[in-house]
Amino acid sequence: AQLAEEEARKSEDARLAEEARLEEEEARKAEDARLAEEAQLAEEETMKAEESRLAEEARIAAEEARKAEEARIAEEARLAKEKARKVEEARIAEEARLAEEEAKKTEEA
Repeated sequence: AQLAEEEARKSEDARLAEEARLEEEEARKAEDARLAEEAQLAEEETMKAEESRLAEEARIAAEEARKAEEARIAEEARLAKEKARKVEEARIAEEARLAEEEAKKTEEA
């Protein structure tokens, strides 16, 4: 009877040890899964933050390009206006010179 009791106790100890091992393994797997999920979420957050940063950089670059283009167009318009003014001044000066020449010819005649 003592041997049977000893065997039963050993068997129960082995069963409890196996249960504890399985529970520990399950707990470890659950912790691994939790850590993997946390890592995935952190990676997604990092990726979203990077995408957001890149989108902001692209927006700023586009804004700077737009401002540079506006400045270039404004400068071209200013130069064209300046050139037109000089051409007009030259035309008026030429007309005045021709009128003066014509007046001299008329006086001489």
